[in-house]
Amino acid sequence: MAWTPRTLADALNNIAELDIDIENNESSLIIKMNDYGDLPLAVLFTSQQIVIETYICPVNTIRDTAEFNLFLLRNQKVLPLSSVGITQVKQEEYYVSFGALSLNSSLADVTLEITTLVENALDIAEITQVYSQE
Repeated sequence: MAWTPRTLADALNNIAELDIDIENNESSLIIKMNDYGDLPLAVLFTSQQIVIETYICPVNTIRDTAEFNLFLLRNQKVLPLSSVGITQVKQEEYYVSFGALSLNSSLADVTLEITTLVENALDIAEITQVYSQE
C-alpha cells in the first residue's frame, strides 16, 4: 500500500508510543513531536517518496559556514538515516535535517525514520552552539 497524507496521519495517530500532533493537508503533514520540545517535522509526499525534514537553524547564525559545512560533510556517516542540507524559506537560508522513504515503506520504517530524524536534528542543533555567532 502506498501512503497518502491521510492514511499516514491516521496510522501515526494510532501509535501509542508517539506523543504527536498532526496537521493534515492534501499533499503534506506537519508533525509536532511533543516529546522532543514540540519540534515540527514537515512530511512531503511526491509521486514516489516521502520526504521528512525539520529546520536546524538559520545559516546566518553560524560564525564560519565553511568550517561548519566541512564538519557536517566529514561527520555525515554518523547520522543514521538522515542527511543535512540548506533550504531557503522566505528569503532566508536554513540548515535542515531530512530523510526520504519509499511511499511503500512499512509503518515501522516510517516511525523509525521520524524518531531518528528528530534525534539527529537535536544533536546537530546542539553542535551548532559551538559554531554560532555569539
